[in-house]
Amino acid sequence: GLKNAAGQRKQELVICATLVDKVPNLAGLARTAEIFAADRLVIPDSSVCKMDIFKSVSVSAGDWITIEECKEDGLLSWLKHQRENGYKIVGLEQTSSSSCISKTEFTSKTVLLLG
Repeated sequence: GLKNAAGQRKQELVICATLVDKVPNLAGLARTAEIFAADRLVIPDSSVCKMDIFKSVSVSAGDWITIEECKEDGLLSWLKHQRENGYKIVGLEQTSSSSCISKTEFTSKTVLLLG
């Protein structure tokens, strides 16, 4: 759909969690992506959505957000494809030279790469 559970219009934001491998973290990201009205969440293995731990942590977020699979070995070509479709790729990491995400202005089409 074009809206999330709260009725908010979905943003052109893709959260790419291909480099995240812990199921509870992926489930939490599903909830976060849904709350922020992201267009979709990309994970390394879509079969985790059927796991009880994923269902219990994500609650019903999996029903509201599109979940797409991209394995790590296909990540580079997937990112190139997104860039060819007008998405800006933003890498999220914590380093001494990182800038604060709350001070970052995102363009309309953004892939947020976690890991």
